[in-house]
Amino acid sequence: MPKKLKPFIEGLAVGCVFISITMLFQIPLYMSFIIGALAALGGYRNSIKMDKAKEAKKKGQNSKE
Repeated sequence: MPKKLKPFIEGLAVGCVFISITMLFQIPLYMSFIIGALAALGGYRNSIKMDKAKEAKKKGQNSKE
């Protein structure tokens, strides 16, 4: 998977899951989409943050060797 595409896919997956969960609770559709969009944005940002932390950890281990 291309490195730049990964955060978008993870964000989209998180958004879809949150929309599905909110639909189970019979929340109005427009509110479900708002919640899903916010969750997708959070998933996207979290994916980028986790990738940066992973790279920093890898660089830290390489410098110790």
